[in-house]
Amino acid sequence: MFHNFNSHQTTSPSPPAPARLNKSCSECTRRKVKCDGGHPCSSCTYYKVSHLCSYRQRNKRNAVSRSTLEEVSERLRSRTEILEQLFPTTIIDELIGKTRDELLDTLRVTVVPKVGTDGLNPSTEDPEAVDDSAQVSENGEPTADRQWDESSHQPPVLQAGDDINAINLATDHHRRSYLGVTSISAILRAVFRLCPSAKHRVAEQAKRWPVNTIQPQSIPFLSGDLGSHLLKEQRCIDFYFEHVHPIVPMLDEDDFRMSYSLGERRDPGWLGLLNMVITIGSIASGSDTLHEQYYEQARTFLDLDSFGAGNLESLQALCLLGGLYLHYRNAPNMAYAVLGAAHRVAIALGLHRESRRRNTSTTEIQGDATPTKVNRLETKRRTWWSLFCLDTWASMTLGRPTCGRWEPTTMDTLLPSLVTEDDHMATSLCASTKFCIICNRIQGRFAQFNRLTIAEAVAFDQELQAWYASLPPVLRSPANSPSRLTIAREFMRNRYLNIRLILMRSLILYLAHSRIQKSQLGNEELRIIETCRVVAGEAIDSIALYWTPNRIHVWNSGWYLFQACMVPLLSIVIESSRSDPNAESLTSARASLIKALETFSEMKPWMRASDRGPDIVAAIYEAITGEAEGAGRTPSQDGDSNFFGWYDEQLTFGTELDWGSFLTDEDFQGALFTAQ
Repeated sequence: MFHNFNSHQTTSPSPPAPARLNKSCSECTRRKVKCDGGHPCSSCTYYKVSHLCSYRQRNKRNAVSRSTLEEVSERLRSRTEILEQLFPTTIIDELIGKTRDELLDTLRVTVVPKVGTDGLNPSTEDPEAVDDSAQVSENGEPTADRQWDESSHQPPVLQAGDDINAINLATDHHRRSYLGVTSISAILRAVFRLCPSAKHRVAEQAKRWPVNTIQPQSIPFLSGDLGSHLLKEQRCIDFYFEHVHPIVPMLDEDDFRMSYSLGERRDPGWLGLLNMVITIGSIASGSDTLHEQYYEQARTFLDLDSFGAGNLESLQALCLLGGLYLHYRNAPNMAYAVLGAAHRVAIALGLHRESRRRNTSTTEIQGDATPTKVNRLETKRRTWWSLFCLDTWASMTLGRPTCGRWEPTTMDTLLPSLVTEDDHMATSLCASTKFCIICNRIQGRFAQFNRLTIAEAVAFDQELQAWYASLPPVLRSPANSPSRLTIAREFMRNRYLNIRLILMRSLILYLAHSRIQKSQLGNEELRIIETCRVVAGEAIDSIALYWTPNRIHVWNSGWYLFQACMVPLLSIVIESSRSDPNAESLTSARASLIKALETFSEMKPWMRASDRGPDIVAAIYEAITGEAEGAGRTPSQDGDSNFFGWYDEQLTFGTELDWGSFLTDEDFQGALFTAQ
């Protein structure tokens, strides 16, 4: 007798118990006779129904306990409450069968703040809840404390950035203004959240940026030889009409030059306009400090008292001040306010309406009016549309309401007319006006509470492409364009590509916020991402090919080149955070950035000392490419992609995003950028 005491002996697992069958077949059960359990049974054989002999498997009876029932009921109740909070005005049963996009559209409509019975005040008890952007404040300040100081009382310094352009990397926590999702800060925050090393590198670079103080002139203004000053002024006027006037042709050049040569006009409106023309013309001439002197002269005629005496010349001076010069001084909020005031002045002057004979053609009006009267009428039209274009251009990256900039139901100003067959100035302004009318609708749509949909973005993009395809050859091809239209033509191309980028990159940020896995993106979403990359590359190539060595042109091209660089930077960050990066996308993005940095280097002699766009792009590029090649981990790889809910101790852009356009979600997970 042998005994095995091995406790480690392995035993094979017992086979699962077979399913229990009924002891009686279904036919015997029906006949209520005894069944012997055979296959077939003897009874079925006797009655010759062997083919009906089958045995049913017993159904296990699961009795639900009371605790389980209560648990399931509680879970159902809590989820129903969540749905009712998300869709307070919708019956839950109506949501059954809807697609994800349809549910999101319904949700965006329901999150619009309720308006009080008077239609003015939101019906909320929390005063800070009026502005959703207060929920994601960078430094904890309430929205009511937004403020900035761009006044002339500050030291004569050209700041290294401004909060509209999101390049203000100084540690001033009080330069705040209201911006929307179209602002450049939105994409910069996404880049910095995905790649913290880029944020740290830019912060370190910013500490070494010098303060660009404007040196005071040792010789008092207008002292010395009067003849030399007149020659200097004449040179600035020539540069203005050669390089700036084609962009906003609101002045009658012949009339302006005649008034200047006669030297008889001393009214404040004319003197303010004259000094603003010389101020901007001095920038076009390449002078670094002359514009400061003439701006001080212009300010004496463009104070608050100037609004008490409305006239066309003072309005044109305000257009140049708010539409061009204050942006050059990095005072965008002040410029925004000045253009708003100019718009009110223009309406008070009646420029938004045609004369009572608006149904009469321009040819008939010219037939029975003096040339001076015709020119004055045309100048008013061009002034109105120049103001409209300047305000639209400056608001592209604001995300603010349009405030009735153009309302066809109350405004009927005709487009500029061609005085001669080769009136390229009128052709340029007409094209810019049609473009800005489209952009005005885009800006108004972005300012709404509910998000822009992909279908709307595609429709806007097609409309923009149709506009550009309809441009005359002088505004599209350098070979067919006169030299005086060079800057106006390139400005037009830059703005056209930029607004297309704004449409696409905003949708990409929306997708990121919606927590969509990259593998879940549909064909439309993938086309949007690819189109954004293609347009960014086209913008970089275009600026690199067609920029000219002129301060006005470089100032504009450098800013749009900086915006275009944000897309390949974000593309590199996204692809580098994935487990299987797209090598072709990485190569294309790096090539575009290298070309952009080379273009920035070529532009440097004509750039302002305060322009830090090239430094920021270079710092981010070095950080993200170094991280992509190394073993560093991005937040997306660590499972934390809360792009926009972070507090930044090192970098302050001096602005907040308009989170009213996003869903309030502190635990936002940007799954679009996670590794797949």
